[in-house]
Amino acid sequence: MKYYSEILNKAFDTEKECLKAEQEAAAARKKAELEEKARKEARAARAVEVEQALKDAKAAEKKAEDLLKAFVKDYGSYHTTLKGADAYIPSFGSILDMFF
Repeated sequence: MKYYSEILNKAFDTEKECLKAEQEAAAARKKAELEEKARKEARAARAVEVEQALKDAKAAEKKAEDLLKAFVKDYGSYHTTLKGADAYIPSFGSILDMFF
């Protein structure tokens, strides 16, 4: 006599084999669901972190542009030497805004 599992769509020789396979499949499904949930939660948390970093960067850029505009207004020009990859280069729009 064969035992057919409707969950797995598979036939087994004994009832014990069938039940064991169904339990293992259920455990694997549960584990996969928990891992997927954890991935989604981690992604959501990192997305919030990225959004906050972008807001902070925008605020810092605005502050730098305002300080630069005030400096140029008071002293007429601003001169600096840029070195390396971390050098601040104002956006093209902000450069034009200083002159017009």
